[in-house]
Amino acid sequence: MNKQALAQFIFVTIAVIGLSLLYFLFPATSNNFYPACIFHSVTGFDCPGCGSQRAASALLHGKITDALDFNILFVLAVPIIGYAAFVFCWNVFSKTKMRQQVFYSPAFAKTILFAVLIFWVLRNVPVRPFTWMRA
Repeated sequence: MNKQALAQFIFVTIAVIGLSLLYFLFPATSNNFYPACIFHSVTGFDCPGCGSQRAASALLHGKITDALDFNILFVLAVPIIGYAAFVFCWNVFSKTKMRQQVFYSPAFAKTILFAVLIFWVLRNVPVRPFTWMRA
């Protein structure tokens, strides 16, 4: 077993558990000590990440529709991040390694970049039906 990968696994696990507890015990919707978005503070527009803290809190409380309202892009990214975490854990604890080629393909990177940019623009269009994407 690779000691560096195991150390990374332990560090990330502690961080995820700690942040999950923080967002569960102190929801971002009712606590104002979480950092505000600098882009939103300066421009008044939502960035692609605006609402992600509230979406994370809502997901941890099982409120999926609320999470989708706060930031649908964040919610859609959770399964992708979960898959990447699964592959990492598999590779730390298994002798047979899994390769996740999809994350390293130029097409995947371009697709994600395109989706984020389109989401960023559309959520700031001040007319229906796009106003539902505002954080």
